[in-house]
Amino acid sequence: MSDQNAVLALQNAWNGVVAASAEIEKMSAAVAALPPTTMVDALDLTGYRRATLAQSTAVMALHGLVEELQRKLDAGKQA
Repeated sequence: MSDQNAVLALQNAWNGVVAASAEIEKMSAAVAALPPTTMVDALDLTGYRRATLAQSTAVMALHGLVEELQRKLDAGKQA
């Protein structure tokens, strides 16, 4: 992967994490405001699952990209 492509991949993966985190942030106030007496069947578990899965997937993709770029950089230094 060229340096230019690596930077573009990093930017895109980073933006994915930011966007997914923004969705979590949007839900934050509503979750924090839930009364302790809320019944579980009244929760938006589907929405929570969707948002948390999107964020965790985006974070793991970014992490994998950074790890791969680091491995390639390290391999280049040893050559």
